[in-house]
Amino acid sequence: MPSTDRPAMQLQASVGQPLAIVLDASAGAGLLWQPPAAPAGCRLVADGQQPGGAGDGAAVQQRFVFTAAAAGSHALRFELRRGWEDKPQAVQVVQVSVG
Repeated sequence: MPSTDRPAMQLQASVGQPLAIVLDASAGAGLLWQPPAAPAGCRLVADGQQPGGAGDGAAVQQRFVFTAAAAGSHALRFELRRGWEDKPQAVQVVQVSVG
């Protein structure tokens, strides 16, 4: 399956307040979102998974929490891939404006 870039997500956050980023994944196929390193002055942590549909092999929703210590704009590049593969199956850029 070729790598695909998805349309960028635009999110708003407040300084010091956690922002949830939720992305659909295919855990049954081994495809999970890999987060980027957090930008300077920010924190980005994985916060678990929730079922995204019914039945075995259904999609999951991965949750990440982003927090920024100062106002600014950040582009976070998440990669959907299997742990043993180097090339991502998809890329999701999340643009976060912090005010």
